[in-house]
Amino acid sequence: MRILELVLLCTLKKEKFYYQMKMRNYLKAFFSLAILLFLGSCSSEKEQESISGQGSVMIDLSTNLSYKSRSIDESAYQNVQNYKVSLYKGEEAVYTDKLYGDLEVDQKVDFGVPYTLVAYYGEDVPAGYDKLYVKGSQTFTVAQGDRKTVNVTCKPANAKMKLVYKGNDDSDTFEDYFGDCTVSVKTDYMDEAWTMNKSNEGQELYLKTGDEGVKATLSFALTDKSGSPVTVEGFEDMKEINLQPCYSYTLTIKPNSTDIAGGKFGLTVTVDDGVTEQEVTVVIPGEYIPSSK
Repeated sequence: MRILELVLLCTLKKEKFYYQMKMRNYLKAFFSLAILLFLGSCSSEKEQESISGQGSVMIDLSTNLSYKSRSIDESAYQNVQNYKVSLYKGEEAVYTDKLYGDLEVDQKVDFGVPYTLVAYYGEDVPAGYDKLYVKGSQTFTVAQGDRKTVNVTCKPANAKMKLVYKGNDDSDTFEDYFGDCTVSVKTDYMDEAWTMNKSNEGQELYLKTGDEGVKATLSFALTDKSGSPVTVEGFEDMKEINLQPCYSYTLTIKPNSTDIAGGKFGLTVTVDDGVTEQEVTVVIPGEYIPSSK
């Protein structure tokens, strides 16, 4: 009987030992599998980060007004804190019309994706006196983990036009020959033509051009010194010019008597900064050019 108890005891201990060993093996296998799953998850997360990783950008905004203006507050245009900024991811707006001073120093963006940054100040109207509109844009991409500075320079994005009336030479004036010459300007951006005359001489008219420029139709109407309209056969009262952004146009209107039969009333379109010069001449029969006396 004693021997039987010993045999049973040994058998139970052996089975318990085997059970403990089996559980240890199960636990080892479980933990090994858990570790593998964890490592696989980390690897997957890293791969996902690699796919959807980000970089960061800093925006450096500057201005270049190109031409001087006597009628606007240039300091307001030179202060970049006044500018509004929009950021686009492809065609999708990330944000729009944020003040430059309110932007975060570092902005997170997805790498490998084209972004476009647009900054502006002023009113983008079809036409208006003293309506300077300044704009700049930059398209960029960043690499994963990169920290890039995006430089944007804002320049006039519309055209400036003003009228100057002169006499035939330095010894006389425009009024010695005519009462007035009304100039009407019309572009595709305008519902109605903008009309100017001698009383608007020197005023700065700003015209929307778009990024590629726009064609402008100029119409002229002469009046004599008594204020009556002048209708002369052969008088070219309409011309077209191409307006470009960041160009300043001066329309100099002056009588131009010549030695040849017919005479001329010259309208000269001069573009500041020597970028382009274009002359538009309105021909008037010589017998009409009135005497300045």
